[in-house]
Amino acid sequence: MRLGLLVLLGLALCAAQTADNETDPYFPAPYFDEGENLSSQNCGNEASWNKWIVFVKQNSTRQLCYPFIAISQRTLLGLGNNCPWITNDTTNLRVIPSYCLGKTQEECIRNSVKVLNVIDTDIHPTADLKFKIWITEKMPSELVTPICLFNRDNVMDLQLQRESPYFELSISSDPPPYIPIYNVTGQSNCNRILSSAQLEDLKTKNIPIQNILCVKLTKMNSQYLIKFYKGRYFLRGVKYYRNYHFYIDLLPYIDDIARQTKDIPALRPVPQTKQPRGFKASDNLSFPNCGRKPTSTRRRRGIVDSSEDLQPTRHILGGIIAQTGNHPWHVYIENYMARTTCGGTLISPTAVLTAAHCIYGSEVEDFIVSLGLYDKRQRSVPGVQTRLVTRLIVHPKYDSAEFNSDIGLMILNKKIEITDHVQPICLWNDDSDSNLARVAGTEAMAVGFGLVDNHTRTDELLQARLPIRGHRECFLSSRRFFGKFLRPGDNFCAGYTNGTTTCNGDSGGSLSIEKNGRWFIRGIVSFGKSKKVMFEGEERSFCHPNQYTLFVDVANYVDWIVENTPEISF
Repeated sequence: MRLGLLVLLGLALCAAQTADNETDPYFPAPYFDEGENLSSQNCGNEASWNKWIVFVKQNSTRQLCYPFIAISQRTLLGLGNNCPWITNDTTNLRVIPSYCLGKTQEECIRNSVKVLNVIDTDIHPTADLKFKIWITEKMPSELVTPICLFNRDNVMDLQLQRESPYFELSISSDPPPYIPIYNVTGQSNCNRILSSAQLEDLKTKNIPIQNILCVKLTKMNSQYLIKFYKGRYFLRGVKYYRNYHFYIDLLPYIDDIARQTKDIPALRPVPQTKQPRGFKASDNLSFPNCGRKPTSTRRRRGIVDSSEDLQPTRHILGGIIAQTGNHPWHVYIENYMARTTCGGTLISPTAVLTAAHCIYGSEVEDFIVSLGLYDKRQRSVPGVQTRLVTRLIVHPKYDSAEFNSDIGLMILNKKIEITDHVQPICLWNDDSDSNLARVAGTEAMAVGFGLVDNHTRTDELLQARLPIRGHRECFLSSRRFFGKFLRPGDNFCAGYTNGTTTCNGDSGGSLSIEKNGRWFIRGIVSFGKSKKVMFEGEERSFCHPNQYTLFVDVANYVDWIVENTPEISF
């Protein structure tokens, strides 16, 4: 039987019923880009609907696997229960554009591309449900045009139901004599639409009902739920089973889907800010009399330029020499076993806050830390204190591959002596400024003994004032890199694109903000985009001088810090 593509448009005659605010969750719109905020350039074009659907074929058989939908020029999407006869072995798998249906075998092969990888992505941690993401060679735009991933929040979706109708995209052997018309509703109305058996099946498979879209009766076995808005088509849902009247809502999962693709950078959702608890110390300070320091002086230094690398480098470039006594909480961390150095920040007489990657995989005997140090050539001058380490604490969610939760603590073998040159900084305590948007644009201070302009380490402690950047500004500065590594609620960006930045060796140091004469740590130097540079006859990766740096957002980790730090409590 000849297969034909049939797109059925059904304008919703009635607006979707208003969501029950007590049960229907709110899902924010994903953020892809400026302007129309599209997941792919020119996606969902009204004149290109017949280029969204593609097929997968094994060279050894004549069987087609369908229908998958193109969401970028290199990515297909479908449910994991599509075509179970095809395994994740991509050998001899090719993508056939819909244009190829009805054409000769030779023409099909000529217009096909190879499948490079198949990724099964869990839709829900406990649900028996997966998306199947197919990574392919780049599909020619004249044959395949991707549909847009949904880019509006679900509240707006309900409000504009009349202006932006849903329709079904279906594969059919014979054109049916009807046009489907239905309403799409949230979970508050699913109980009225789904049968008791379907509801029980959802429960058995642990599929969260808040993440499905129910539809009123339709005779079509459509695979995809499409939204039309201002001349473009957006993919909103994927059908679970063809005889079920609900779709898996893609909106809660679009961030994860984009993360798996090769060419759809997306800014992760910004979580709600958790209000910090107050500290026991007077004036709501994490430690009595914390965060005091004298005024600093400045001196400039330069940068160099070279080829770019998208890999991250753990890394103050373009800063000034710090005045002695100006950063009494900065800690110089030496790992003699690994022959590496990092920065840290004193937050109590026995605890140093640093980056997890500075201590992960090491032993306490590998480290020695120095406090009150401003020139590594003068370690024996009065005011410098050295300590050994008795305990290393890495955040339990730290991921050395993905750089999640890059925060850790070092517990010292004995208390430091609090002096003008050595004293703790204050932990973040301002509930009105816990939201990053409230401090975006604020100049913060970064310090460290990292690399200088000639890619050698400095003997003198350096400092630089770096403005904190909002999440969208950061993301748009380098969509591919920050789409992968920027995680609102976990980290944030700061810096300039003029050569002033943190660099290799500054990791773990503080990014602090002055408020009412006291300094509070808001960020920990984590990592940034790297740049390949020819150095001493070989190619090496160093910090990129014209890109923002990522910092762990300390305000979101205060509870964990206090739970693991002696002498600090709420």
